[in-house]
Amino acid sequence: MRLGVIASVLLAGLFLAGPGAGAEKGATPGLLEGRVADAEFVAGELIVQFRPGVQSAARRDALGSARVADSLGAPGLTLVRLAEGSSVRASAAALARDPRVAFAEPNYLRRYAQIPPNDALYSQLWGLNQASDFDIDAPEAWATTTGSDQVVVGVIDSGVAYDHPDLAGNMWSHPVSGAPGRDFVEDDDTPLDYNGHGTHVAGTVGAVGNNMIGVTGVNQDVAIMALRAGHNELEDADILQAINYACANGADVVNGSFGGPDKAQALANAIKSVPCRNTLFVFAAGNDGVNLTNNTRATNAYPCEYHRAPPHGFSALNVVCVGASTRGDLLSGFSNRGPRSVHLTAPGGNTTSAASQQIRSTWPGYETVWGPDDMETAGTWDDQINVGNPLASSWDHRAGPATSGTSALSDSPGQYVNNALTTIRNMTAIDLSGELGCLIDYEARITTEPAFDWFGIFAGTTTLTEDAEIAAWTGTTEGVFVLLTSDLTEFDGEPAVYVRFFLDSDETIRRDGAYVDDVLVKCLQANGEDYEAIQGTSMASPHVAGVAALLLAAEPALTVAKLKNAILKGVDKKAAFANRVSTGGRLNADKSIDVALDVTPPHTIINGRPPASTTSRRATFRFRSTEAGSTFQCRHMNGAWMSCSSPKLYTGLAPGLHRFRVRAIDKALNFDPTPALDTWRIRR
Repeated sequence: MRLGVIASVLLAGLFLAGPGAGAEKGATPGLLEGRVADAEFVAGELIVQFRPGVQSAARRDALGSARVADSLGAPGLTLVRLAEGSSVRASAAALARDPRVAFAEPNYLRRYAQIPPNDALYSQLWGLNQASDFDIDAPEAWATTTGSDQVVVGVIDSGVAYDHPDLAGNMWSHPVSGAPGRDFVEDDDTPLDYNGHGTHVAGTVGAVGNNMIGVTGVNQDVAIMALRAGHNELEDADILQAINYACANGADVVNGSFGGPDKAQALANAIKSVPCRNTLFVFAAGNDGVNLTNNTRATNAYPCEYHRAPPHGFSALNVVCVGASTRGDLLSGFSNRGPRSVHLTAPGGNTTSAASQQIRSTWPGYETVWGPDDMETAGTWDDQINVGNPLASSWDHRAGPATSGTSALSDSPGQYVNNALTTIRNMTAIDLSGELGCLIDYEARITTEPAFDWFGIFAGTTTLTEDAEIAAWTGTTEGVFVLLTSDLTEFDGEPAVYVRFFLDSDETIRRDGAYVDDVLVKCLQANGEDYEAIQGTSMASPHVAGVAALLLAAEPALTVAKLKNAILKGVDKKAAFANRVSTGGRLNADKSIDVALDVTPPHTIINGRPPASTTSRRATFRFRSTEAGSTFQCRHMNGAWMSCSSPKLYTGLAPGLHRFRVRAIDKALNFDPTPALDTWRIRR
């Protein structure tokens, strides 16, 4: 679905300035300077605080041609109206130098911290907020903070459409080059997205909020660092460079919505390196629908499991592993799970194709550069090759199944011959001069023998057969047309491109073959805007990365350990996630903020102890905390602090004086600074 930019609307009673908008000279007092949306302060007005004891005559003298418009309550605090044509900032600076004035400043404008935001598609973002409350409580968290552009989130993915109108305002900028990140595939500073996946992820982390268009991210304000490490797949070499770049350039959080079954020491070392020790890595658990319990390729998901101890992982404690939840707060059927591997779930969608059950976010904008061809005009495609069996029928425009009109391209419908390769190509070259990120869309109805017969596309720059296979499909679409998209980016910029649909039949079973209709070629549109709904743990992970950034906006001093702890301790525990993820819960931004902002330490109370003097070599202590959910550490004599729980039993103790300490640790990892102490003596 392509959505246009919503036009700006003037509010009643406010007017745009004429030519030279933004300049102060000639501004009319009481009207906003410049464009309404960009105004910082009321034109022609100052707020002035006079020093104690300055009388009215002296105030008038200090103001000169300006005049007092109103008293603002506190002694000497006044609203001042400047003479027409006076500069607000220059007048404020001049008054501030007057010894009779404590300070002078513009009458600044403040914006509504609107909750919910006014983004056009906000109502479709069920992962952030929905009536059932099976969501992450984003509006409740936004009452504390909507994010900060001082928090940097690296998105290692297929790139980001960083000129997208709903992302551009929240993109990170390199302090020297000004680049929004880095492309490690092309080795340049333009990490554009030719796939869509990375742009979708980035939008969930931090699409601009309250801008009246599209969606909002978990953060309405943030700095997204675009790190392109792949197209349809990512190589470890590129991921490794992206990790190093992110940490070297101050990324607070890194999202990785990718994974695979194989461990890599190099990636683990980078994540655990000194430059990355203050960075939280959030990874998707994967979409295989398996329990990540055994250390086998079929039940592994890396780098998500790097937090586990060997042999499963590398004890990378700055890693969070995320599974997916549905709109009904169940574990998504495709989501990997495992109480030792996956930490928590977050909204990721359902296996259904209904967009309302999936995650909507930003998508690169495309424009059609060729087509669409609805196959109603004969002669626009030319049967090219009939290899392997001269009896095979040719491709042609054929009346029958179609998605628009009455015709489609087809091989020999209902009677194709086996052991043959037949193709058909476009007659008129497709001009991709100056284009980037090109794709081909086509409606296809396929009936082939799985793994033996193949339908697909070749593409090249001549009418000859020396071209490349860019897509191949096998199996059946169950008698219906489906929209398929294939990659033409290797032909970006070529002035003449030809595509060739083919059917390669090998099996002895007779099938119906292929129909193709409504073919078009589209390429990335500069500043293009689009939105898509898709599903996967790839969509769950950026919800968690986004909340991590939101917590850092609320409390910048959080260590990685406290940041991760706040995310995990703030979950909504649900029966559907019990014994499937370690926390037993789904992400909750508001509860996590409460944990993150808790700086009050608990108090520890010993409420059960051995006699002060005893001959028993055993001692039992009972204790509690003033904060529910606390854990405890105990210490006997000069030993180390060790995790413990009440009651704590010691046995085999030697005669003499003994000392026991216990301290509570609350959910926010605040330690009791004054541990509870008890002493007792064991007599011989």
